[in-house]
Amino acid sequence: MPTLPGDARRKTADFLLTHGARWAPGLLVAASALAAFAPILANGFVSYEDHFYIQDNPLIRGLGLDHLRAMLTSTRGGLWQPLAWLSLAIDRAVWGSEAFGFHLTSLLLHAGTSVLFYLVCLRLLDGRRTAALLAALFFAVHPLRVESVAWASERKGLLSGFLFMAAVLAHLQGRRRAALAAFAASLTAKATSLAMPLVLLVLEIHASRRRPARRAWLALAPYFTLSAASLVLAALAGRAYGTIVSLEHSSVANRASRVVYGLLFYPAKTLWPGNLSPFYPEPAWFGGWSWQLLAGLGVLGAAGAAAWRLRRTYPAVAAAFAVYVVMALPTAGVMHQGQFHAACDRYSYLACLGFAVLFGAALGRGRAGTFLAAIWLAGLGAASWRQCAVWRDSVTLWTAASERAPGLLARGELGAALIVAGDIEEGLGLLRRTIEDPAAPSTVYVNLGAALQKQGREASAREVWRRGLAAAPSAELGALLGASLAEEDIAAATSLLNAAVLAEPGRAPWRVDLGDAFARAGRDAEARREYAAALALEPGLGRAHNNLGLLLARGGAAQAALVHYRAALRDPAARVEAHHNLGNSRLAEGRDRDAERHFRGALRLDPGFARSAVNLGNILARRGAFREAAALYRAALKADPRSVEARANLGAVAPFLRK
Repeated sequence: MPTLPGDARRKTADFLLTHGARWAPGLLVAASALAAFAPILANGFVSYEDHFYIQDNPLIRGLGLDHLRAMLTSTRGGLWQPLAWLSLAIDRAVWGSEAFGFHLTSLLLHAGTSVLFYLVCLRLLDGRRTAALLAALFFAVHPLRVESVAWASERKGLLSGFLFMAAVLAHLQGRRRAALAAFAASLTAKATSLAMPLVLLVLEIHASRRRPARRAWLALAPYFTLSAASLVLAALAGRAYGTIVSLEHSSVANRASRVVYGLLFYPAKTLWPGNLSPFYPEPAWFGGWSWQLLAGLGVLGAAGAAAWRLRRTYPAVAAAFAVYVVMALPTAGVMHQGQFHAACDRYSYLACLGFAVLFGAALGRGRAGTFLAAIWLAGLGAASWRQCAVWRDSVTLWTAASERAPGLLARGELGAALIVAGDIEEGLGLLRRTIEDPAAPSTVYVNLGAALQKQGREASAREVWRRGLAAAPSAELGALLGASLAEEDIAAATSLLNAAVLAEPGRAPWRVDLGDAFARAGRDAEARREYAAALALEPGLGRAHNNLGLLLARGGAAQAALVHYRAALRDPAARVEAHHNLGNSRLAEGRDRDAERHFRGALRLDPGFARSAVNLGNILARRGAFREAAALYRAALKADPRSVEARANLGAVAPFLRK
């Protein structure tokens, strides 16, 4: 290897010493974040809505213009988050359905946010690198971050957090256009950053030690405008989907309880992150003007008064308190979205940044403080490593929730997870025991009925859902029962599904079920309206395309039907049915070869799809391939012993098999 001349070696060494000292803290922060959360790379998806946001989400199954348009207009889950959908769609395009790739992106986003936070802290702490490093490490490795990083569906929060941090850094650097662009982008990932203008206002007051000048207010006006627009979009999306709860269904006392609990919960868990759970049920005192609520209000009032008194001697404490309150309030229950939880670890991701700054400022002044901080950070990192294992799969997730924050919903979700994992009897038993409690939430009835339905026990599933509607009524229970009754009691099915859609109009699958009920009743115009509404909500929903295609074909619009069948092929969940429908269309046109290709495509994806097996068998029988046709009829009967056509056709080709 050639050696460098003396001057060149000295210049290289000087460069590394000069710039290495500048880069080393950021690299250490990134490496620490990656190390603390590395176990998530071995985790899978969990039954905490990963199926809804990732596994069964038609919005992220492509990057074409139709999908991009759908991402931009969708209110799936009661959220408007097109950038988050795009991020997940890119992961799916690169990694397929493997959880590893989604977790890797989340891990890199968190590491990147931690590095940006270090750069922000450098400016907030007047260039004190040790203090900034400790603050960034406190944020990077704290166990309260685990839910945000380990839960694949929380990509929205991570992406919004990364862009929020980039916006704050750009603002502090005086790059206002870049800051505004990053802030706008963060709002399209998740609206949790909408309090950023207030955060910048607090920083302005902290830096100047006085009220902001008129020029400062004018500079922040675009941020407030974007926040207001984001708040309106969030409210519209929540109302369209039916997730925002009005005061009629959530009293002032309940919301006050939720806000007080949330504002006290996150600082307490920041100091002592023990017994972290993926789900915290509402305490019994929620909903009334209890002594716990009054005591909580007293504690918050005392904390606010102390921060106000310290605003001159310790202005950083007052600033951190103000930043925490303005960032935590939007998720603390001010806009209650009908959830059963009292708090969520992920809500602390941005809200508790001020506490990290105080940690660095307090312990980054001398060797003793730095040593104490290093021990503290090592303990936090080890706790995060262990907490990552909680998110390994659905059983570990809900087992931890049931043990650490016991509640009926966690027990019900654990029962459902056990059934999926193969412990069917244990899971069913746990679900049955859970619904014996009069306070059991509707999701437990949903899970038990769904489990019984998968076992082929439709009547038992309906009974559970009826019982749930009486004990803990919900739109989802009505939709499930309505879809189940569609083939037997069309009037009851239509009534239940219509009520569910009116309650939560943003649920595209329910609109498809209602369209199916209308189609069975011969009300084709109403069925078409519901299918169109479903596709307006989720343009990539294959089941809606398939069923609308069948309706159009029945009305004689064969070519229009083909367009929808081809669109359904882009949705993996609907691809089998789409191939079958395309095969039937080609069969009706006399194009047996094309029909055969589609029926074989359906059977390649699902060898037990009886209808395609029968139709392909018919094509082969007409061609004289009786043995292959018979094998297909037998496969169809194995999958569906009630198939009259398969049994009759097998009998018809039997004489030819003996020749």
